[in-house]
Amino acid sequence: MNCEEVQLLLIEYVDNNLPEAKRLEVEGHLDSCEKCRQEEKEIRELFQAMDDSPLEEPGASLRRGFDQMLQSELNIVAQERRGGQEADGGRTISIRRISTVWAALAAFVLLVVGVFIGTRITYTHEGAATTQLSELKSEVKDMKQTLMFTLLKEESASDRIKAVNYATEMSNPDQQVIGALISTLNHDKNVNVRLASLYSLAKFSDIQAVRDSLVSSLPKQAEPIIQIVMINLLTENKESKAVKPIEEILSNRNTLPAVKDIARKGLKTL
Repeated sequence: MNCEEVQLLLIEYVDNNLPEAKRLEVEGHLDSCEKCRQEEKEIRELFQAMDDSPLEEPGASLRRGFDQMLQSELNIVAQERRGGQEADGGRTISIRRISTVWAALAAFVLLVVGVFIGTRITYTHEGAATTQLSELKSEVKDMKQTLMFTLLKEESASDRIKAVNYATEMSNPDQQVIGALISTLNHDKNVNVRLASLYSLAKFSDIQAVRDSLVSSLPKQAEPIIQIVMINLLTENKESKAVKPIEEILSNRNTLPAVKDIARKGLKTL
């Protein structure tokens, strides 16, 4: 097996869905190919990042502690930025610290939501609770978006995967979020980050603007696994505008046979 053939099978390999013979072929290639081993590692990280985190029982002082931690960590980051710029000719050297801070805050935010909503509803009258609940949801949405946009700038592919996964928790993402996901899908240097972005966009495939963006994105995709997932997504949604880009993929002599098979099936569906 060569690298392209193995990379097409890595998701099924990691998910333990390959027949025994194919699994042994993939493992044999991974033993001798560092590049594909790295791809396998990143796919496993992607799957892990997409798993639901176990819920923890928060304490009564959760909101106060969160506010204090947020302010404290932001102060530290600001100080490190200034110190890093002075010590390194203006170049910030606190990237790892920033990544750790936002990752911790991201996990913490998920705890805030349930507890704080329950507290607000319990101790207010019905009308006031409805208003406060709406305001709180808006605050949480804004916070998740801030975390998403911050993590998308990180060097770590794992952090950027976490960023795009925040979008799946948004019931009604705005155009800025959708645009960030599309941009990541089209331009991120890591194929697994692009794949995670595509999975996040799949949740909103009932929105015509999202499907239109995916149709426009399809001709830009050269990675076989992304081509396959995108073709399947568009055909499952009966998106007739995808016919032309799928035909172009099918007629391209550089397209892998496995991708062409999916393209042919997709055209029959459409």
